[in-house]
Amino acid sequence: PPDLCCLDKVYLRAWLPPDPATVPPTGYYHWAVGAECSCPAAVSAYFDSILRSQAKASWYASGEHKVVKATFAVYNALKRVDVRCEAKFPGKVRTYMVDGRGTCTDEVPSQVWEEAYLCSLLRSQQSLPALPSVKFIPSHPMAFDDVLITLADRYFWDGSKLGTRREERAESSHMNILVSTLADYFEANFRPDNAVAFFSRFIDRDPLLSVHV
Repeated sequence: PPDLCCLDKVYLRAWLPPDPATVPPTGYYHWAVGAECSCPAAVSAYFDSILRSQAKASWYASGEHKVVKATFAVYNALKRVDVRCEAKFPGKVRTYMVDGRGTCTDEVPSQVWEEAYLCSLLRSQQSLPALPSVKFIPSHPMAFDDVLITLADRYFWDGSKLGTRREERAESSHMNILVSTLADYFEANFRPDNAVAFFSRFIDRDPLLSVHV
């Protein structure tokens, strides 16, 4: 699934507002496609954009909703962990990762963030249903190209850990989600030269990659 953003909001009355700590929050969520999530600072910037985009209550309203907590979850399919960034308003930002057994680890190495971001970029190229809960964040095409190719080059030989599409055979270094997504991306954006330049770097080690050139 795409990256998940969960928000806790409380409703504060305009007159004699209660202490937010005593008001039970209401949970909201949306799927974020294309969000910059390469590090905690980037996720914090996304949280800030959400806070700034909140609609202001009109002068005659009885109150308004305020975000008191935000959690952004990115699935790192290479490590099989959920990388999360949690912020409280006001408060601090906490980053941690959760494995399949539910074990939380507070230290998230930079490599795990990079892998999670690569997985997020690959997921953003998959077809998704047009639902109100799915939020698409546009990115600059050239900047997207540079980041995707750089990270795919760095973790190319780990691509077999991602599995394959349903219609494809068993995963391998020349047939997996990373390779298939990149090949489709180059084709859809009419970048054959980029495809040749990228895959040619790995053909000596796996000649079967030439099917994508």
